[in-house]
Amino acid sequence: MTGLVSTGFRGLAALRRAPAFHPVGVVLRGELRAIADDLPWPSGPSPVVARLSKGAGTRGRLPDALGLAVRIPGAGRNGGPWDILLTTAGSGHFGRMLPRPAGAWTRGAYSSLVPYRRADRLVWLGAWAGASSPRVEASLDAARAAEKWEFVLRTGRQDGRWCDSAVLTLTGPGGDAPSFDPMLNHPDGLEFAPDWLVRVRERAYAGSRAGRPS
Repeated sequence: MTGLVSTGFRGLAALRRAPAFHPVGVVLRGELRAIADDLPWPSGPSPVVARLSKGAGTRGRLPDALGLAVRIPGAGRNGGPWDILLTTAGSGHFGRMLPRPAGAWTRGAYSSLVPYRRADRLVWLGAWAGASSPRVEASLDAARAAEKWEFVLRTGRQDGRWCDSAVLTLTGPGGDAPSFDPMLNHPDGLEFAPDWLVRVRERAYAGSRAGRPS
């Protein structure tokens, strides 16, 4: 099965000459500030690179599974980056595991879709636009025109509770997008779960990397 997944994602990436999903996006720079210690965040405010993207690449303001990718330099294993990828989804026990099309970047929840395993606990990661954020329609042009973004990152527990964990502020264009890969770039002691799904996701990301033009 994992071989078929890798082949499929490689073919789609080669056809698009871009990542298999979330092929185009808007790159921004900003800062992440931890407000809790439930994940291994940097100890102080940290510069980040982020990317807003549309999963299927729908045109204009058409709804899509919207993506929020964040790279925290130096926060991963051996001094490497920590890449976080979130997609619009529900926020309940089952909804947080399923992508959900959204009509605006700043409405509803983003989710890691699968949990992280930290020690003996499973922890989801989600994001919500700040309460005062204006509605920004789900188009890349609207995303480029927005002057400032604020997202609250929250950790989701197995009992369904969400707790504020960090604040992400994005303030300006970020140049070229890095090659975000949450399967390769994460801190020690923080792994995705369950194991079978991790293997599938690893093959999907490997196939997408292999299919993109160098």
